[in-house]
Amino acid sequence: MIRRLAPLSRRLAGALVINGLLFLSWPTGAAEDPGRRDAVLEEAIGTADARGRRAEAVELSRELVALRTGVLGADATATLAARLTLSIMLEQAGETTQARALREAAFDRLAEVDPERLPPILNNTAIALQNTGHPDSAVPVFDRLVAVMADTGESVSLAITHFNLAALHRDRRDYDAAIAEGRIAAEMFERLEGPDAEDTIAAIGALGQTYGMAGRPAAALPHLREAWTRAGQALGPSDETMRQANNLAAVLRDLGRHDEAEPLDRAALDWRRARLGPAHGATLISARNLALDLVGLDRAEEAAGLYDQVVDILARTRGPDHPETRRIARERDMIAILTGAAPSGDPGDFAAMEAQLTTGTVDADAVYLANRLAGIAERRDEPAAELRLHRLSLDLAERHFGPLHPVAISMATNVARAERAQAHPEATAAYVRLEERLRLWARREYASTSDQAVIEQVAATTREALGDILSYGYAAGRSDPQAIALVARVMLNWKAPGSLERALLDRAATDLPLADRDLVARVRRLKAESLRPGADRRAMERLLDLAEAALADRVSGLRRLQAQQALDYGAILSAFRPDDAVLDYMTVPMRMAPDRVEERILVMLGRAEGRIRLFDLGPVAAVADLITVPEAAAGHDTRRRLYDLLIRPVMSELKGVDRLAVVPDGLLTLVPFDVLIDRNGQPMIAALDMRIARSGRALAGGDHDTPQDADRRGVLLVGDVDYGGAATPLPFTAAEIDGIAATARAGGIPPVVLRGKEARADAVRRAAAGQRVLHFATHGFFDPLAPDADDPLERAGVLLAAGSGEDEAGKDGRLTAAELATWPLDGVDLVVLSACDTAQGDRSYVEGLAGLPSALATAGVRRSLLARWPVSDRGAARFMARFYDHLAAGESYEGAFRTTKLDVLEGRLAGVPEQTWAAFTLIAN
Repeated sequence: MIRRLAPLSRRLAGALVINGLLFLSWPTGAAEDPGRRDAVLEEAIGTADARGRRAEAVELSRELVALRTGVLGADATATLAARLTLSIMLEQAGETTQARALREAAFDRLAEVDPERLPPILNNTAIALQNTGHPDSAVPVFDRLVAVMADTGESVSLAITHFNLAALHRDRRDYDAAIAEGRIAAEMFERLEGPDAEDTIAAIGALGQTYGMAGRPAAALPHLREAWTRAGQALGPSDETMRQANNLAAVLRDLGRHDEAEPLDRAALDWRRARLGPAHGATLISARNLALDLVGLDRAEEAAGLYDQVVDILARTRGPDHPETRRIARERDMIAILTGAAPSGDPGDFAAMEAQLTTGTVDADAVYLANRLAGIAERRDEPAAELRLHRLSLDLAERHFGPLHPVAISMATNVARAERAQAHPEATAAYVRLEERLRLWARREYASTSDQAVIEQVAATTREALGDILSYGYAAGRSDPQAIALVARVMLNWKAPGSLERALLDRAATDLPLADRDLVARVRRLKAESLRPGADRRAMERLLDLAEAALADRVSGLRRLQAQQALDYGAILSAFRPDDAVLDYMTVPMRMAPDRVEERILVMLGRAEGRIRLFDLGPVAAVADLITVPEAAAGHDTRRRLYDLLIRPVMSELKGVDRLAVVPDGLLTLVPFDVLIDRNGQPMIAALDMRIARSGRALAGGDHDTPQDADRRGVLLVGDVDYGGAATPLPFTAAEIDGIAATARAGGIPPVVLRGKEARADAVRRAAAGQRVLHFATHGFFDPLAPDADDPLERAGVLLAAGSGEDEAGKDGRLTAAELATWPLDGVDLVVLSACDTAQGDRSYVEGLAGLPSALATAGVRRSLLARWPVSDRGAARFMARFYDHLAAGESYEGAFRTTKLDVLEGRLAGVPEQTWAAFTLIAN
């Protein structure tokens, strides 16, 4: 186990640095034995320091230096150790400059006269400074220790020093430095002691804990889960395993994931009660943590029982008036009031506690106390006190945690809610600031990890606050233009948030030459630095602009992304024609009552000249019930009912519209908007030119019909695949790709065709380079239930011919969405997946729908033509042949797609079943 820094008493601080250094045989028979005098001085220094008699401690330390100088000489190791003790006493007395100069001189001399003793003396001095409350002075001592030890190569002692330095930086709340040192320690322990060593596990867990304290759960959770998993596997039920469970649960609790934190804390409590006893400090911590989980799960009575046990034990073991006993009892009583478990709303001396918060130490307890007092003020119906305390809790949270910490964001949400409830004139501004804070935090978190589960967890954490923002905008928008602008900003910024930027940088890191990868690392580092509290944002952004500009020269699509990030919905709508409109949907949890949160559907209607309205369409559950099975959405009755839920409430605002863009969200991505059955019994596409987009950003520029890249050559056709017996042959795919190839040749575009055994993933990827259109006629798949593959990108894809190389992507014939997402397809105008279920995926707050739709968007494809449910082989071939005929006649992609559907609907194209043509959707990415 890592030798962690244990708190030292002040009395021991002075003695610590000289302990074990004095090995002398003092002359006997002298008038005064110097050895005895030395020991007396050591004891007197410790006593004076412990009692706060700073000047006396300094004088006694000077006397000790003089004694040792006279007896042992100025350069004796014990004399130099006494000088270091004097430096610590000077530090305690506030003479920092003199103390540091004395310390540096002593270290320099020790390096010359006794280099072997220098490392332990440096270590002891650093620890003494840290434990006497001078962490800033301890840092250069630790840094010098690291430099000295590094000269002798890696060692466990050096790893321990990096670990201790990380803890020191964490205490100073310099989280960047703590993370850097913690990473060095974890990696060094793993190399020296192995991945399952207790030191390695503790260091990985401490690194995750530091990320959590820095308000970076996306980076924290993978480390904490790894430490907890390794501890369980290597150490079994043990103190270290329970510590890691506690640390993981703490971050989950910050994210509001009480259901995941509760079993971790319960396991830790059960183990500690059995092994350590119910009164052990660690057991009491686990009991309190579990109580907080139960509060979050609305199990207040169980939580109260645990709190009673903790308070009773503390009262018996430490006394009823001990500060810790009183603190936990107050917390118990306040939570009981907030949860309605207590009959009265009196937490004690309310005014005194509030006054204490404005003058006391800013720590986590102060933040939570202010927040609980605000809740009690709300229950007492004292709105002025409630708002004042919510603002205080936000101020304290920003000072202690930083503005981009989940706790600070939660407090900012409370402020906005209170201002809204009281119709405060600052409410809109509070919600604007909240959205910006959420966006900066989420952007940093998405860039911190590629773990999709963690990214989803971060995105889910933002949703209730977004629901608050949109709910406020819905209520205030009729009279407040700023509130409507805020709604539009949310709709634009929170569809697939951050995924495209992350994908571009991830791909750059993979595909760029080695010499250029440091540029990607620089962009990532500058992005993170620009978000740090107190950062010079303008200076950081200038550096970031230069780095991104250089990177954009090498990574196709990044410059376009930079331009899109500057867009707002007003600019997008200003390019609309008078008969254009957009319906931008978002599903968010909304607080319908103090004790009830319901996920609801909001839709923003945007028209030309920036006209925006917001509608609440009711609970998501009503739609979810209709499309639980994707094929169910193909039925007439279901499509009619979906129309009534999602379109009919806004139809009165669509008068005069002939081109309608729809931007779905999450579960609504599965809705076949263009073929919903309207009041006339016709698919909507019959009356309206319908467009589907992943984000409002895809609508920028007004006219989306013109291909954007004239340099691309032509079309790659993949079909008539030899599955090698792994799947049923699709005979009509041969006619499909042959017919499209003939159409392309007639138009002067020589196609590239891959079929049979040649249709392997590696060959397709090579052939895709430089093509304008990629067309796959094959089997598609999406497996919604796959216990061995949690990632939806591993469960979606298309079938190709099996490869032959051991390391070949898609060697089993399955080209998954995860693999496709890594292909460099920036600038490809269109990818057609003429295959079953290719528009399917898992509902995602980050991607809308995680599967082939998100993979193609991540890869940089401008448009995707996919199937929402199974299609017939013959019908798909006929539909696609007509689609390419319209393209060859000069129609745009969007125009050709709609015309092909109208051809079927109006009887000009036979042999295409409704379930097939209705399944296809064209998505602007």
